[in-house]
Amino acid sequence: MDTRKLSLIARYNARYSVRGGVGLVFLLLSLTFGLLVAHSMLQPVELLSKQIQERMGEDDADAVAEQVVDEITDLVQPVVAWMLQTNTSGVDDVDPEAEERAEDWADYLLEEQPALLTGIFLILLLGWPLIIAFGAFDLYAGDIGSRQLRYQLLRADRGSIYFGRLFGTLLTFFIVILMLGGTVCLYMGANLSLYSWGELFSWTLWGVLVLAMITLPYTALCAWISASVSGSFASLTIVSVIIGGVPLVAMLARQSFESAGYLNYLLPWGFQLRLFHNEPLQVGLAAGGCLVHAALFGWLGYRKFTRRDL
Repeated sequence: MDTRKLSLIARYNARYSVRGGVGLVFLLLSLTFGLLVAHSMLQPVELLSKQIQERMGEDDADAVAEQVVDEITDLVQPVVAWMLQTNTSGVDDVDPEAEERAEDWADYLLEEQPALLTGIFLILLLGWPLIIAFGAFDLYAGDIGSRQLRYQLLRADRGSIYFGRLFGTLLTFFIVILMLGGTVCLYMGANLSLYSWGELFSWTLWGVLVLAMITLPYTALCAWISASVSGSFASLTIVSVIIGGVPLVAMLARQSFESAGYLNYLLPWGFQLRLFHNEPLQVGLAAGGCLVHAALFGWLGYRKFTRRDL
């Protein structure tokens, strides 16, 4: 593998990927998804605050908005604790200690951190893998099907092409994530003055790092599938079915067999929420799991790409 050619391919792919049709679709989908989530979280608070202010004759809009957020937080906190407990265990765990840990975790996310921003990032975390599928499904499949890669093999080895495109796509995704996080932070800070800019920037930075971390395994998965098929549509279909189907099958099968919940661990679905955990050990384990999945999927894709007929 030639590192110079790998770097050249990565820079080229990062520079021109957004200019193509797939890149533009990914950019529009990611930014639209993020802004819609932010708007759906902030609009109810704004409307309720305005209604209460008109009825009660309050002059301090920020105080009314803070009261509304506190009331909403109190209502959803038990639900969030239940979701955190059930979505991060492979089976239905009724251990009182597990329930207490889930409540502490929910308190950390909703009380110690900006609650609205937490809600935005939790929704983004669940939907981001499907967004990745639309941006990375055609890393190699289209060129394999049209035999375009044969011309590149005259100047670069297979390893440089595979990892160059993969790293270039990851760089593009990281830039988009940074843009998305900054846009959501500024949008939220400009519309509601509930939190200080320091709180918003620090929690946004962590949310961006979390999204970047889960981008690694899902992009590597897309690269593996894309290197294994000979058509863009087939790659998109298979990737979407895998990313969306694994948690769905695990949830349905769990109704009959509790151990089926462990199917979520075939992908980072089983532990990716722990990246927002209040315990550093859990965060470290989740980050390690993402790196292990990324390494495994990346190796499988590289192995397939270097052995198949191009």
